[in-house]
Amino acid sequence: MLAISQSGATYNYLNWIPSESGPLVTHHGSIQKELENPDRIDEHYYEILDKIFSQVQNGDPICTFSLDSSSVLFSTCNAKDKNQEMINWHLNQTHDDELNKVIDYYHFAMSSESGKMLNIGFPKAIRQSFQTNMSLLKSKLNGLSVGIFSAEVGARQWMHADKNGSYLIWKIGKKKNDELLYIQNGELVSYFSIHRSGKKGKVNWQFGDSVAAESICKDIINVQNNTSKKFSSAEQVYLYTTDGNMKDVKFFHALELENLTLLNPLSVLETTEDEKVHEYNTLPLAETGNSFGGIDV
Repeated sequence: MLAISQSGATYNYLNWIPSESGPLVTHHGSIQKELENPDRIDEHYYEILDKIFSQVQNGDPICTFSLDSSSVLFSTCNAKDKNQEMINWHLNQTHDDELNKVIDYYHFAMSSESGKMLNIGFPKAIRQSFQTNMSLLKSKLNGLSVGIFSAEVGARQWMHADKNGSYLIWKIGKKKNDELLYIQNGELVSYFSIHRSGKKGKVNWQFGDSVAAESICKDIINVQNNTSKKFSSAEQVYLYTTDGNMKDVKFFHALELENLTLLNPLSVLETTEDEKVHEYNTLPLAETGNSFGGIDV
């Protein structure tokens, strides 16, 4: 199985095969490629896939792909029990017909108490491009995901995050703008972004429970300012980054908080080569998690 995740112009990949002791990593790495012409997106993704396939060399791979969150659209709607009529009504009210022609929507239930759905809009052009390129490369696309949501799958599969009553996926971002997912009792409670600045912090945007987002923001600022030695808003916190903000990652990791863990699959998975894993440089592989859905690790 080949997992690829996009972060801006960087494409991280991790290839694994099944073994008696669980998934065995055979290759991992990254390539850089800017999208020079949006009208030639098929060619863009073909070149990326072809280059990664040539480096992995595992025949006709089955792939998963995780998009950068900036490539998709997010919204929420009230839709208790996943009522499709209410979801369709929401989409008709909030998006015009032209947008609906170019976007495919997927819906994820949030906490049962909220009765809300998180709607994620994938560009049809990207999905169709992958279908075309997979056929040309004699491969198969096994699933599409998005950044931190793929990392959350990884946290469950690699580190059994779902054994906790609550947990937080924390993606350190540029200029102290971070992205977070808060899960409680197996349900998505809030997806949000915060800005960490000095002795204060603020929520940039959020979907779901705003009270939980504000509480977590304050919790992180307290930890950052050394007024707390443990996260109180979640039983376990999984930390990673994809765009090189290692200074902040190292700062929080060096605090040695009892309920903070680096979300790095190579700290758990076995590899075919006896390599010394760099715990920070390989953190972007966190977003390859959707490749491991339903796999025992």
